[in-house]
Amino acid sequence: MPIYLPAPEAPANGPDGKGWNRLSLNAHGGFLNQCALRPRRWGALLDSRDTRRASWGGFGRCINHGGCGDCPLRKARYEQCTVVPVNAPRVLVRIEPLFADDAMFGGVDGFRLWVTTGPADREYRNGQPWTWEDAVRVRGWNLGSAYVDDLGEGFWLERTAFVPAVGCAITTRARSSFTRHAFRVKQCRVALLHCSGGCAHDVELLNAVSHACPGPDGADELRVPVRWAQAQQMALAPNSSIGFRFDVRPMYVEIVASDRDRTWVRLTLTGSGWTVDRVRAAGEALRDHLTGH
Repeated sequence: MPIYLPAPEAPANGPDGKGWNRLSLNAHGGFLNQCALRPRRWGALLDSRDTRRASWGGFGRCINHGGCGDCPLRKARYEQCTVVPVNAPRVLVRIEPLFADDAMFGGVDGFRLWVTTGPADREYRNGQPWTWEDAVRVRGWNLGSAYVDDLGEGFWLERTAFVPAVGCAITTRARSSFTRHAFRVKQCRVALLHCSGGCAHDVELLNAVSHACPGPDGADELRVPVRWAQAQQMALAPNSSIGFRFDVRPMYVEIVASDRDRTWVRLTLTGSGWTVDRVRAAGEALRDHLTGH
Protein backbone atom coordinates (compact mmCIF):
# COMPACT_ATOMS: atom_id res chain seq x y z
CA MET A 1 0.00 0.00 0.00
CA PRO A 2 1.29 3.52 -0.75
CA ILE A 3 2.88 5.25 2.23
CA TYR A 4 5.16 7.80 0.57
CA LEU A 5 3.12 10.75 -0.67
CA PRO A 6 5.20 12.98 -2.99
CA ALA A 7 4.34 16.66 -3.06
CA PRO A 8 2.38 17.87 -6.07
CA GLU A 9 4.47 19.56 -8.73
CA ALA A 10 3.67 23.16 -9.53
CA PRO A 11 3.11 23.96 -13.22
CA ALA A 12 6.22 25.40 -14.89
CA ASN A 13 4.39 28.52 -16.03
CA GLY A 14 3.07 29.40 -12.56
CA PRO A 15 -0.52 30.23 -11.65
CA ASP A 16 -0.68 33.27 -13.93
CA GLY A 17 1.25 31.83 -16.86
CA LYS A 18 4.30 34.05 -16.26
CA GLY A 19 6.59 31.53 -14.54
CA TRP A 20 7.96 31.15 -11.01
CA ASN A 21 11.08 33.33 -11.41
CA ARG A 22 9.63 36.24 -9.44
CA LEU A 23 9.73 36.80 -5.67
CA SER A 24 7.65 34.00 -4.13
CA LEU A 25 7.65 32.00 -0.93
CA ASN A 26 6.96 28.91 -3.00
CA ALA A 27 10.19 29.45 -4.87
CA HIS A 28 12.19 28.91 -1.67
CA GLY A 29 10.03 26.62 0.48
CA GLY A 30 7.89 24.64 -1.88
CA PHE A 31 5.79 21.69 -0.72
CA LEU A 32 7.19 18.87 1.43
CA ASN A 33 6.69 15.21 0.69
CA GLN A 34 4.42 13.53 3.21
CA CYS A 35 3.97 10.15 4.93
CA ALA A 36 0.61 8.33 5.11
CA LEU A 37 1.54 7.07 8.60
CA ARG A 38 1.66 10.62 10.00
CA PRO A 39 -1.94 11.93 9.92
CA ARG A 40 -2.72 15.36 11.28
CA ARG A 41 -6.51 15.20 11.45
CA TRP A 42 -9.33 12.68 11.86
CA GLY A 43 -9.94 12.20 8.14
CA ALA A 44 -6.27 11.52 7.49
CA LEU A 45 -6.22 9.00 10.36
CA LEU A 46 -9.07 7.16 8.65
CA ASP A 47 -7.08 7.10 5.40
CA SER A 48 -3.94 5.89 7.21
CA ARG A 49 -5.76 2.66 8.14
CA ASP A 50 -5.94 1.83 4.46
CA THR A 51 -3.31 3.94 2.76
CA ARG A 52 -4.71 3.15 -0.69
CA ARG A 53 -7.13 5.97 0.10
CA ALA A 54 -4.38 8.38 1.23
CA SER A 55 -3.39 11.36 -0.85
CA TRP A 56 -1.07 14.30 -0.28
CA GLY A 57 -2.35 16.84 2.24
CA GLY A 58 -3.35 16.33 5.85
CA PHE A 59 -0.24 14.32 6.78
CA GLY A 60 3.13 15.08 8.35
CA ARG A 61 6.32 15.29 6.30
CA CYS A 62 8.31 12.24 5.25
CA ILE A 63 11.27 11.68 7.60
CA ASN A 64 13.21 9.12 5.53
CA HIS A 65 13.45 10.66 2.04
CA GLY A 66 10.97 8.18 0.59
CA GLY A 67 12.77 5.10 1.93
CA CYS A 68 9.73 3.23 3.28
CA GLY A 69 11.52 -0.12 3.50
CA ASP A 70 13.74 0.84 6.45
CA CYS A 71 11.60 3.64 7.87
CA PRO A 72 11.26 3.49 11.69
CA LEU A 73 7.64 4.69 11.50
CA ARG A 74 6.67 1.81 9.22
CA LYS A 75 8.50 -0.68 11.45
CA ALA A 76 6.84 0.69 14.60
CA ARG A 77 3.40 0.35 13.04
CA TYR A 78 3.72 -3.44 13.12
CA GLU A 79 5.99 -3.94 16.15
CA GLN A 80 4.89 -1.29 18.69
CA CYS A 81 1.15 -1.52 19.22
CA THR A 82 -0.39 1.37 21.17
CA VAL A 83 -2.44 0.20 24.17
CA VAL A 84 -5.59 2.16 24.97
CA PRO A 85 -5.26 2.69 28.76
CA VAL A 86 -9.02 2.75 29.46
CA ASN A 87 -11.19 -0.30 30.10
CA ALA A 88 -14.33 0.87 28.33
CA PRO A 89 -16.28 -0.13 25.21
CA ARG A 90 -15.52 3.26 23.64
CA VAL A 91 -13.24 6.19 24.39
CA LEU A 92 -13.08 9.79 23.23
CA VAL A 93 -9.68 10.99 22.01
CA ARG A 94 -9.37 14.77 22.28
CA ILE A 95 -7.07 16.72 19.94
CA GLU A 96 -5.10 19.59 21.49
CA PRO A 97 -3.25 21.88 19.06
CA LEU A 98 0.09 23.30 20.22
CA PHE A 99 1.54 26.68 19.29
CA ALA A 100 5.14 27.85 19.57
CA ASP A 101 5.73 30.38 22.38
CA ASP A 102 7.84 32.71 20.25
CA ALA A 103 5.62 32.68 17.18
CA MET A 104 3.68 35.93 16.65
CA PHE A 105 2.04 34.61 13.53
CA GLY A 106 1.75 31.14 12.12
CA GLY A 107 -0.20 27.95 12.33
CA VAL A 108 -0.21 24.98 14.64
CA ASP A 109 3.22 23.83 15.82
CA GLY A 110 2.11 20.32 16.85
CA PHE A 111 -0.60 18.24 18.51
CA ARG A 112 -1.27 16.33 21.70
CA LEU A 113 -3.93 13.63 21.84
CA TRP A 114 -5.63 12.76 25.13
CA VAL A 115 -7.57 9.54 25.80
CA THR A 116 -10.73 10.19 27.84
CA THR A 117 -13.76 8.19 28.95
CA GLY A 118 -16.10 10.63 27.23
CA PRO A 119 -17.24 14.26 27.01
CA ALA A 120 -17.81 14.44 30.78
CA ASP A 121 -14.18 13.52 31.53
CA ARG A 122 -12.48 16.90 32.02
CA GLU A 123 -9.44 15.70 34.03
CA TYR A 124 -7.77 13.90 31.16
CA ARG A 125 -4.50 15.86 31.31
CA ASN A 126 -3.42 13.71 34.26
CA GLY A 127 -2.63 10.89 31.84
CA GLN A 128 0.02 10.33 29.20
CA PRO A 129 -0.65 12.15 25.92
CA TRP A 130 -0.42 10.48 22.52
CA THR A 131 1.02 11.66 19.26
CA TRP A 132 -0.75 11.10 15.95
CA GLU A 133 1.76 8.32 15.27
CA ASP A 134 0.59 6.61 18.48
CA ALA A 135 -3.01 6.75 17.23
CA VAL A 136 -1.98 5.06 13.97
CA ARG A 137 -0.57 2.10 15.93
CA VAL A 138 -3.78 1.33 17.85
CA ARG A 139 -4.97 -2.23 17.17
CA GLY A 140 -8.28 -3.87 18.03
CA TRP A 141 -10.25 -0.61 18.11
CA ASN A 142 -12.43 0.75 15.32
CA LEU A 143 -12.14 4.41 14.40
CA GLY A 144 -15.45 6.09 15.14
CA SER A 145 -16.88 9.43 14.14
CA ALA A 146 -15.33 12.85 14.66
CA TYR A 147 -16.45 14.90 17.66
CA VAL A 148 -16.59 18.62 18.44
CA ASP A 149 -17.67 20.46 21.60
CA ASP A 150 -16.73 23.57 23.59
CA LEU A 151 -13.31 22.07 24.44
CA GLY A 152 -12.33 21.46 20.84
CA GLU A 153 -12.11 18.58 18.40
CA GLY A 154 -11.69 14.86 18.90
CA PHE A 155 -12.77 11.45 17.68
CA TRP A 156 -14.18 8.20 19.06
CA LEU A 157 -12.47 4.81 19.29
CA GLU A 158 -14.69 1.74 19.68
CA ARG A 159 -13.32 -1.48 21.18
CA THR A 160 -13.71 -4.82 19.40
CA ALA A 161 -13.16 -8.43 20.47
CA PHE A 162 -9.71 -8.36 18.85
CA VAL A 163 -8.22 -6.80 22.01
CA PRO A 164 -8.52 -7.93 25.67
CA ALA A 165 -9.60 -5.65 28.49
CA VAL A 166 -6.86 -3.60 30.13
CA GLY A 167 -5.80 -5.12 33.46
CA CYS A 168 -7.25 -8.58 32.77
CA ALA A 169 -4.67 -11.37 32.33
CA ILE A 170 -5.78 -14.50 30.46
CA THR A 171 -3.91 -17.79 30.91
CA THR A 172 -4.67 -21.09 29.16
CA ARG A 173 -3.97 -24.61 30.39
CA ALA A 174 -4.67 -27.48 27.99
CA ARG A 175 -5.12 -31.16 28.87
CA SER A 176 -5.96 -34.16 26.73
CA SER A 177 -9.67 -34.06 27.57
CA PHE A 178 -10.29 -30.39 28.39
CA THR A 179 -8.89 -26.85 28.24
CA ARG A 180 -9.23 -24.16 30.89
CA HIS A 181 -8.88 -20.41 30.43
CA ALA A 182 -8.43 -18.37 33.61
CA PHE A 183 -9.20 -14.64 33.78
CA ARG A 184 -7.36 -12.74 36.52
CA VAL A 185 -7.71 -9.14 37.61
CA LYS A 186 -5.16 -7.88 40.13
CA GLN A 187 -3.85 -11.47 40.36
CA CYS A 188 -7.26 -12.68 41.57
CA ARG A 189 -9.24 -15.09 39.40
CA VAL A 190 -12.63 -13.67 38.47
CA ALA A 191 -13.65 -16.15 35.75
CA LEU A 192 -12.79 -19.67 34.56
CA LEU A 193 -13.80 -20.97 31.13
CA HIS A 194 -13.79 -24.80 30.99
CA CYS A 195 -13.91 -26.25 27.46
CA SER A 196 -14.73 -29.96 27.10
CA GLY A 197 -12.41 -31.61 24.60
CA GLY A 198 -11.04 -29.16 22.05
CA CYS A 199 -11.96 -25.49 22.16
CA ALA A 200 -14.93 -24.53 19.99
CA HIS A 201 -13.96 -20.87 19.90
CA ASP A 202 -11.14 -18.49 19.05
CA VAL A 203 -9.32 -15.77 20.95
CA GLU A 204 -12.15 -13.32 20.30
CA LEU A 205 -14.34 -15.14 22.84
CA LEU A 206 -11.64 -14.81 25.50
CA ASN A 207 -11.29 -11.10 24.79
CA ALA A 208 -15.05 -10.58 24.87
CA VAL A 209 -15.31 -12.33 28.26
CA SER A 210 -12.50 -10.14 29.60
CA HIS A 211 -14.54 -7.07 28.61
CA ALA A 212 -17.32 -8.23 30.96
CA CYS A 213 -14.96 -8.93 33.88
CA PRO A 214 -15.09 -6.54 36.86
CA GLY A 215 -12.31 -4.11 37.63
CA PRO A 216 -9.85 -4.27 40.55
CA ASP A 217 -12.49 -3.19 43.08
CA GLY A 218 -14.57 -6.30 42.34
CA ALA A 219 -11.75 -8.84 42.09
CA ASP A 220 -11.96 -10.75 45.38
CA GLU A 221 -13.19 -13.97 46.97
CA LEU A 222 -16.41 -12.54 48.36
CA ARG A 223 -19.95 -13.63 47.56
CA VAL A 224 -21.39 -12.88 44.16
CA PRO A 225 -24.16 -10.26 44.60
CA VAL A 226 -26.31 -11.85 41.88
CA ARG A 227 -29.24 -13.91 43.21
CA TRP A 228 -31.07 -16.89 41.76
CA ALA A 229 -34.26 -14.85 41.41
CA GLN A 230 -32.45 -12.69 38.83
CA ALA A 231 -31.67 -15.61 36.51
CA GLN A 232 -34.58 -14.69 34.26
CA GLN A 233 -33.01 -11.27 33.61
CA MET A 234 -29.90 -13.01 32.25
CA ALA A 235 -31.70 -15.54 30.03
CA LEU A 236 -30.32 -15.90 26.49
CA ALA A 237 -31.86 -17.21 23.31
CA PRO A 238 -30.19 -20.39 21.97
CA ASN A 239 -27.36 -20.08 19.46
CA SER A 240 -28.25 -22.56 16.73
CA SER A 241 -28.67 -25.84 18.63
CA ILE A 242 -26.70 -24.71 21.69
CA GLY A 243 -28.68 -23.66 24.77
CA PHE A 244 -27.49 -21.61 27.75
CA ARG A 245 -28.27 -22.25 31.41
CA PHE A 246 -27.44 -19.97 34.35
CA ASP A 247 -26.69 -21.62 37.69
CA VAL A 248 -26.60 -18.98 40.45
CA ARG A 249 -24.92 -19.95 43.74
CA PRO A 250 -23.82 -17.81 46.74
CA MET A 251 -20.11 -17.88 45.77
CA TYR A 252 -20.31 -18.11 41.98
CA VAL A 253 -22.44 -17.93 38.86
CA GLU A 254 -21.99 -20.65 36.25
CA ILE A 255 -23.05 -20.36 32.63
CA VAL A 256 -23.33 -23.71 30.85
CA ALA A 257 -23.50 -24.00 27.05
CA SER A 258 -24.71 -27.40 25.86
CA ASP A 259 -26.77 -29.26 23.30
CA ARG A 260 -28.43 -32.70 23.33
CA ASP A 261 -25.15 -34.57 23.01
CA ARG A 262 -22.65 -32.75 25.19
CA THR A 263 -21.68 -29.80 27.34
CA TRP A 264 -19.49 -27.50 25.27
CA VAL A 265 -18.26 -24.97 27.83
CA ARG A 266 -18.80 -23.93 31.44
CA LEU A 267 -18.01 -20.34 32.44
CA THR A 268 -17.66 -19.84 36.21
CA LEU A 269 -17.75 -16.25 37.54
CA THR A 270 -16.55 -15.35 41.04
CA GLY A 271 -16.11 -12.19 43.10
CA SER A 272 -18.23 -9.30 44.34
CA GLY A 273 -17.79 -7.34 41.10
CA TRP A 274 -20.17 -9.50 39.05
CA THR A 275 -23.50 -7.76 38.49
CA VAL A 276 -26.49 -8.88 36.48
CA ASP A 277 -25.36 -6.74 33.54
CA ARG A 278 -21.80 -8.13 33.64
CA VAL A 279 -23.03 -11.73 33.88
CA ARG A 280 -25.36 -11.20 30.95
CA ALA A 281 -22.53 -9.60 28.95
CA ALA A 282 -20.37 -12.68 29.61
CA GLY A 283 -23.23 -14.92 28.50
CA GLU A 284 -23.73 -12.87 25.33
CA ALA A 285 -20.02 -13.27 24.60
CA LEU A 286 -20.47 -17.05 24.72
CA ARG A 287 -23.51 -16.91 22.48
CA ASP A 288 -21.92 -14.61 19.91
CA HIS A 289 -18.46 -16.24 19.70
CA LEU A 290 -19.08 -19.94 20.40
CA THR A 291 -18.91 -21.73 17.06
CA GLY A 292 -20.39 -24.99 18.30
CA HIS A 293 -20.17 -27.77 15.75
